[in-house]
Amino acid sequence: MRFPGRLLVFALVLCSCSLVTSGQQNAVPAPSIIPTPEQFVSKNLRFALTNGTTIVLESNSQQDQFAALQINEELARWKFRALAVTDAKDLRQLPSKFIFVGSATSQIGRQLLRERNGSLRPEMAEEGYFLDVDAKGVVILAASDRGRFYGVMTLLQLMRREKNSFVIDGATVTDFPLYKQRGISDDISRGQVSTVANFKKIIRFLARYKMNTFSPYIEDMFTFKNHPLIGKGRGALTAAELRELDAYAGQHHVAIAPIFQTLGHAENLLAIPEYVGYAEYPGGRTLNVSDEKTYTLLDEMIGEIAGSYSGPYFNMAADETRDVGLGASKERVAKLGLPKVLAEHYTRVAAIIRKYGKTPMIYGDIILKNPEILQMIPKDIVIVDWNYDPQYQYDTPGILKRAGFPVVVSPAVRNYRGPFLDFLNSFENIQRFSRAGYDEKTEGLLISSWNDYGGEELRELNYYGYAWGAECAWQPLRHDVSSFNEAFFRDFFGTHETESVRAAYAILSSPSNNYTWYELWRNPMLPFMPPAPLKGHSAVIMERLQSIESTMPLVISLLKKAATVVHDNNDHLR
Repeated sequence: MRFPGRLLVFALVLCSCSLVTSGQQNAVPAPSIIPTPEQFVSKNLRFALTNGTTIVLESNSQQDQFAALQINEELARWKFRALAVTDAKDLRQLPSKFIFVGSATSQIGRQLLRERNGSLRPEMAEEGYFLDVDAKGVVILAASDRGRFYGVMTLLQLMRREKNSFVIDGATVTDFPLYKQRGISDDISRGQVSTVANFKKIIRFLARYKMNTFSPYIEDMFTFKNHPLIGKGRGALTAAELRELDAYAGQHHVAIAPIFQTLGHAENLLAIPEYVGYAEYPGGRTLNVSDEKTYTLLDEMIGEIAGSYSGPYFNMAADETRDVGLGASKERVAKLGLPKVLAEHYTRVAAIIRKYGKTPMIYGDIILKNPEILQMIPKDIVIVDWNYDPQYQYDTPGILKRAGFPVVVSPAVRNYRGPFLDFLNSFENIQRFSRAGYDEKTEGLLISSWNDYGGEELRELNYYGYAWGAECAWQPLRHDVSSFNEAFFRDFFGTHETESVRAAYAILSSPSNNYTWYELWRNPMLPFMPPAPLKGHSAVIMERLQSIESTMPLVISLLKKAATVVHDNNDHLR
């Protein structure tokens, strides 16, 4: 069921109270952790970190050493001394004050699990963990390196500064995700492009909230050995930079999964005079699928990108390819039909991707418009089902799953329409689509973000939506927006005084204050009322002008107040 324009916003506002109430009825006691743990039980005690507190690692592996480093880096941000890290094998017994990180299947792990009345369920094997805090110390147990890392990520959110010390409230956490794949896409091809340092910041953010996939979206933004004109002067990633990011992401248990356009949205590449011949027609944005040189080029490009990262997936994209059959492939499409021509292309590209050791992925919009394709392509292709509108019902995940394909659902942070994100629609879209996908047993959730108009909204503002995606991917069956907001703003800005920045976000994302780039950059000689594409907007221009003029001074004062209490991400406020 679809609700256009004002009716959709009105319907969502009417149901918002019941949505939050429903989440509260099913939620565990609010621990202010993102994502909300599967089980959380608080204790009426706390553990205080002292100079004598020791981090004890059972395996002392590189991965567990890195997890321990995250604890000390968190303390360093607050100018608290680093804790000593030691190997459990060097100790006869645990220190009087400790943080223990180890395997739940070892002798000492099983003993601690019994003492703390814990258990490791089968579904916790890959990414789950058990965490227990009492007055003596902290115990983090898991069957995998990733599980122990995620236990540490939860610990970081439980730690709080109290005057000149750090305390951790007593709690028992048993936790694991319901979605296997949880991540974001990041459009670096149409506007702002991260530096390597900024990419790393995004990866750290994803890891803190237990997301495990980062998908940079690439049209021409990779530096190919034999094609120096592609991406020239636009900040394109080099193979060395991608390998560096891959190694960094791997430490944080995040897999790189590039999205590389292999059919449509190739306008930047096809605008280069030397590459016009690869187009379906001159000036088009789709590759010519009826020319063998296209596949020679794609083989070379896919091989270079695939050889620069270690993750298992490669997304061929192929979305919004409306040009196929309008030029060089016209006769072929007339003879075979568009679904057959597209299916042959998808199958060939998937074979190239497999040749380089990756599992192929593809966007599903064109396939859903030509469902015959589902019977023509290999069943191992992971279909990314994208839908960026809030709906009460999403049918497409079930259609794709029943056809026998692995599916990842992809809602979006609506960051591509105007200067501040449309969080009202984003949160509904993410919450409802994640639930619909989980009900159909899809494999994952990928939060899309796009720079359709050059990324003028400032991509740093995406983090709030990414975190909500992490919440919905870990626990798609229950959501409490109020608890999430409290947890996010507290953790992201490092302060318990979150009212001012929360209020600023609420005002900025209000439909009355949202305007689109169409309106901001429109020709002033056009008629005053917005053009047809804007007729469904939630407020007319004059209403929004009045709202913006009256509320922005308040927003500025709220941000100035927030700047006096914020400890982290001050640049975000600026």
